[in-house]
Amino acid sequence: MQKSSAKYLDVAVPTPLRRSFQYLPIDGGDEVKIGCRVRIPFGRQRLVGVVIGLSAKPATDPSKLRPITEVLDQEPLLPHALFKLCIWAADYYHHPIGEVLATALPVLLRKGKVRSEPRYKLNATTLGNEIDPLELKRSKRQTALLMLLRADQSLEINDLRKQGFSSSIIKALIEKNLAQWQEIRQEKSASHPPERKNESLIANYQGIEPNPQQRAAISKISSQGTYLVHGITGSGKTEVYLRKIEQTLARGKQVIVLVPEIGLTPQTLSRFTNRFNVTTELIHSGLTDLERLSSWRKAADGTAKIIIGTRSAIFTPLKDPGLLVVDEEHDASFKQQDGFRYSARDLAVMRSHLENIPIILGSATPSLESLRNCATGKYTLIKLTERTGGASIEEYQLIDLRNRKIEGPISEELIAAIASELRSGNQVLVFINRRGFSPVVYCQDCTWIAACNRCDARLTYHLAQGKLICHHCGYITQLVKACGECQSSRLIPLGMGTQRIEETLSASFPEFPVRRIDRDSTRRKGVLEKYLQELKSGQPMLLVGTQILAKGHHFPDVTLVAMLDIDAGFYSADYRSMEKTGQLILQVGGRSGREGKPGKVIIQTQFAQQPILKTLLNEGYDSFAQAILEERESNLLPPYSFHCLMRAESPQRNIAMDFLDAVAEKALSNTSVEMLGPVPASMEKRSGKYRAHLLFSSRSRARLHHAIAEKIKVAEALKQSKRVRWSVDVDPIELL
Repeated sequence: MQKSSAKYLDVAVPTPLRRSFQYLPIDGGDEVKIGCRVRIPFGRQRLVGVVIGLSAKPATDPSKLRPITEVLDQEPLLPHALFKLCIWAADYYHHPIGEVLATALPVLLRKGKVRSEPRYKLNATTLGNEIDPLELKRSKRQTALLMLLRADQSLEINDLRKQGFSSSIIKALIEKNLAQWQEIRQEKSASHPPERKNESLIANYQGIEPNPQQRAAISKISSQGTYLVHGITGSGKTEVYLRKIEQTLARGKQVIVLVPEIGLTPQTLSRFTNRFNVTTELIHSGLTDLERLSSWRKAADGTAKIIIGTRSAIFTPLKDPGLLVVDEEHDASFKQQDGFRYSARDLAVMRSHLENIPIILGSATPSLESLRNCATGKYTLIKLTERTGGASIEEYQLIDLRNRKIEGPISEELIAAIASELRSGNQVLVFINRRGFSPVVYCQDCTWIAACNRCDARLTYHLAQGKLICHHCGYITQLVKACGECQSSRLIPLGMGTQRIEETLSASFPEFPVRRIDRDSTRRKGVLEKYLQELKSGQPMLLVGTQILAKGHHFPDVTLVAMLDIDAGFYSADYRSMEKTGQLILQVGGRSGREGKPGKVIIQTQFAQQPILKTLLNEGYDSFAQAILEERESNLLPPYSFHCLMRAESPQRNIAMDFLDAVAEKALSNTSVEMLGPVPASMEKRSGKYRAHLLFSSRSRARLHHAIAEKIKVAEALKQSKRVRWSVDVDPIELL
């Protein structure tokens, strides 16, 4: 990156302001390179910013510019391609560049320090140790420093300055390739080094031999491009990843593997460390700041060869990038839902282009955007249609609940099916995508329902805690004894959640263990791993869970999956709900019958006659996705158009709507961009804030972005902008 001999530094500052700020270099200080951190005065604060440009001319009156106070890095923290990715992301997502760069750095680096400050030593290079000192006879101080380095091997900066060696002398030796800086690190390690002693790459196949479809997929993925591996559940997508990773490691390159949830990282880590004799790092929000920094730096210096992480791991620097993998690419968890609202999957695709390396996107139920990109030739589609090891594809059965009264949350027919599997020595997974015991507490006298005071939402009754909890803002209160309207004590829980299903199954099958896996039951570290390990024992048992169980888990002894209360997807106002419901059904259903035992999926539903559901179960995901794509195309919805959502919220009613009204009042310069709203959010009040939305839509991505840039300038100029919190969400996955 470019060095600074310019008079002015353009610095990205971690603030909500969509601009950089100019500063003066330190008088007589070292030159600063683009991409380096600097400490700056910002109002009354002292912040850490990143230099993103160098200018010969001031952007304002030079007398008003202040100098930086400290240069924190001698070299840029991010490789050039990753730095370019951050600049691109700030532009594409219309987000302040300072906050984007802050997102890309570990917390301790954002603060400008680590627990123990980094230390550097100056070493003589190979050339420095071999050169005849007489060649430096015209520079006695350089010669003296070089001889000192040869004798002492290395010296820290403070020692050098104590002995009178200035920055210019040190710099001269470095520029002649006679000396180099090396960082001294004594950090707590979060790495997972190989257990085997052999330092060469070892691939432990454990008797795995790819089938013909897998071999064809492996050979099709070349050194560049975006590849969508669309394989049914249990088809061995992971083996395709592992074989390509092996080839990448053999070339001395590094790999990043993104997974949607932290819960999947231990399982993924186990597979990779058992397979490869290389250092593997985890990067996710569950690490301490120091552990995360250590992992980040080992990736940056090339020590770590495989990096496994959740969405933020896409910003991990690599010394020798070779391959990117995004597993379960359809998953909504890859989209950040607050602050810098980026899609890690889409950034991974862009990064692969900038790094000139291949990227593999994998899923049994690919997103419609990815399928559309395959149809237009942007991505290469690779299909795996057979389960490995001769396992059969699961069968689906619907239990139609229309005009049918059932006692409790589970029909007698489903209870009988569960009993049959358990008594045959198998395991059963019961899925319901709602935590708690009951969604609502209901008054039988006046129909009052316990609601959250901070959200337009009902409180969920949690039996184990004996409390009412809001799943949107986290508000918790004691279970009410009397109706909030008529004071009646005739209150009952209605509906069902994981706790109620657990209680029902425990009563129906007291001889079999029932394990509930949801966010409440797995809060404590190690609980999820404990339950998953128990499943591997093969003993007959019942597993009750939410979407945590839908993503990538392998349950060899589960032969029946029962799905309850999935009907919300059929009548939601969200146009993506049917796509999400179909993906959920196949992802959860794919946990059954994954090895020698045949699998079955039984779905209780009020919508058994729904045509799109029949298409999914009878014709498969391809036909299901094509039907939805045709409907999207006829209605000009993504991926046949592009959306951007401007959100606003305020503690006071109508303020957010008034702000967006003012933004929308000025007509757009381009009539090919449609502006819809503003309207209150479907849940207008959430966490004590009133929310409103303004949607922009266009068939042209470029024109949409131009319109958004216009509206951001309008919003920033409004006086009301100081009274609301507002944001821009490009390519939103939720419009509610």
